[in-house]
Amino acid sequence: MITVCAWCQKYMGPKEPLSDSAVTHGICGTCALRQQIGEMPTLVIAKERADTLPVLQALLTGTPAIRVVVDRREGDRRRLADIAEAERRARTDRRLGLSLILA
Repeated sequence: MITVCAWCQKYMGPKEPLSDSAVTHGICGTCALRQQIGEMPTLVIAKERADTLPVLQALLTGTPAIRVVVDRREGDRRRLADIAEAERRARTDRRLGLSLILA
């Protein structure tokens, strides 16, 4: 019998009885870890506090496991979109030759 990961279809090796060529399914270590990490609570730390990462990881070690990560975002995307929209609305309307400013 051949064992294959049910999620990623990775070959996991033979299983008893060896004479049978049927396929059975299991979960490989990579997919099991991926599933475990997905359910893990996460604490996100601001970039300005990145120096506290080792301390927080040590304090939060145990059961249940809590993942501690540093925020990697660059700026506020919504604010940039709002500025671009305001600039677009403030352009001159060519049809009337007027400058429109909508609030």
